[in-house]
This record gives sequence, structure tokens and C-alpha cells, in this order.
Amino acid sequence: MSRPERQGDPALHYYEADRSDLLAFIRPFGRHDHVLDIGCAGGRLGQRLIELDLARRCDGIEPHPDAARRARQRLHRVWQGRFEDTLEQVGWADYDLIILADVLEHLVDPWWALRELHRRLKPGARLLVSVPNVRHKGVLFPLLLQGRFEYTEAGILDRTHLHLFTRSSLRKLIADTGWDELACAPHIKRKYRRWWFPHRLLAEFLAVQYFLLAQK
Repeated sequence: MSRPERQGDPALHYYEADRSDLLAFIRPFGRHDHVLDIGCAGGRLGQRLIELDLARRCDGIEPHPDAARRARQRLHRVWQGRFEDTLEQVGWADYDLIILADVLEHLVDPWWALRELHRRLKPGARLLVSVPNVRHKGVLFPLLLQGRFEYTEAGILDRTHLHLFTRSSLRKLIADTGWDELACAPHIKRKYRRWWFPHRLLAEFLAVQYFLLAQK
């Protein structure tokens, strides 16, 4: 999860999320030995993976200097820089799970990034990604009813996002870059997940994000 620091964010809380939603998605797929979190922020996600015994070891890549310093206190090894700039420094064949949590939408060319990862990783290595869902009702209704498509400071239409994804476009991105999809799930806020509410039927409009696990 990576983006430039902004004024008014002295606590950098954006970089401290532990991503319990993503942890719940990956938990059924068992323990991974050596994990690399690209865009690791302050390292909270990797720390929780280790604490929950979902990873033996977790390293990270993080472009934001302050966040990278925090991550070094929690993870085994952290490279400070952009993914593109650290590509030749990382021993990619060592990892059996690569995480790109809220990162693909920030990359200039996510197709190139995923093809490069597929080329460098060992057979059987897995890829875990999360992306915001631009088909969410909070984006769709203002666009359809009011003609509004306005970027914001945070959220699905974060002004630093270079790419926008739906469930189908994410799955196509994964397939087009050589990966085999293992699972894909929507992240729907708890208030909609009532037994009487048709949240599964309306998932593509209620999902704030999509999580996807793939394998080489």
C-alpha cells in the first residue's frame, strides 16, 4: 500500500493498517514460508502474517522513507524504493508469496509489473492482490445520476490512482499476465452483510475492494 505523504497526515495512519480483511481472505490457504510485501507501508500486514503463523518470514518493499523505517522494525528485510527500482536487488526465487495490496492501481504499467513478477518467481509461487472496485455504488450512482466522477483525497477515486478496476478487469489482468487464478472475493462492509440483505447478489456494487490469489 503506497502513496506519497500528504500534508495533514502527521500520524501516517494510512501506513499502519493491519489489513484484517485481507488476512481473513488469505487464512484458508495456509501458511507461506517466505513472503514479500510490495508496498508494505509500515509493515503491519507482514507483522500480522507472522504473528498469526500465516508466514514464517516476511520482507518488504516501500517507497515512502518514514514508512520503510517503521517497516524495518517489524519485518526481516525492507528495501526502500519503488518496485521498479528494486527489481534487480531482490532474490525473487526465494519467495513463495508476493503481496500487492492496494498497489496495482498506483503503478504506471501493472501489466508489465505482473509479467515481470511471473517471469522471475519460481513455479508454484503465489500472488496476492487487492484493488479498489470502481463499480461500487458510491462511484456508480453519482456518475449515472449526476454525471459526477470526482477524485478525492482517499478511497476508490483516490487522486493518486492511475488505473481503475472492476472484478472482471482485475481477473483479465491476472490472466493476461500469465497467472492462474485460485480465488477472487469481494470485500463488503459488515453493515451490508446481514442475513436478510441480498449482499451476494449485489456484490459487484457493494464491494469496496476485490481480493485475488493467483499462482504461477
